[in-house]
Amino acid sequence: MSPESSRSRGLVTVERVAVWGLAALAVAGLVALVVGPGADLRTASPSVTIDGEFDAEAGAVTLTHAGGDRLTDTSTHAVEIAVTDADRNRSTTLTWADADQLPIESGETFVVDDPRVDSDGDGNYHDGDASVGFHLDAGDTVTVRWTGRPLGAPDERTTTLGTVTLGNGTG
Repeated sequence: MSPESSRSRGLVTVERVAVWGLAALAVAGLVALVVGPGADLRTASPSVTIDGEFDAEAGAVTLTHAGGDRLTDTSTHAVEIAVTDADRNRSTTLTWADADQLPIESGETFVVDDPRVDSDGDGNYHDGDASVGFHLDAGDTVTVRWTGRPLGAPDERTTTLGTVTLGNGTG
């Protein structure tokens, strides 16, 4: 064997080792993303801050996406609001957004209306985005729920994004 063919053969071996080494690193990186801590981030439900403000005179509670993740149609199927009347232990579920009404971004609001108050004086007692079938009073609760399938998650899930109790310091 000539020294040139031995040298060229050695270069090919070094190149092959380098290529296989880079391929192994790439595979290890992908496995770490799927199995490691990256999987938790991808399959986690969205993190959103919900603020609520209750105006007893207007008979309305305004819910605000006050920060956090943008809710998109990629993983979100619906954002619903469950309003519970504390006096009668009766609930109504309203839809803030379904797939056709997304995204919901920071700063966007949804107004839940009390049907007994015509707050704008137009003769129509449904002044908010949606109305409940009972009077809104202190002690009632408003819960914002997200339903969707996070990227990489095996199933659809429902998560509470925030709960506001009317008439206390938060609502």
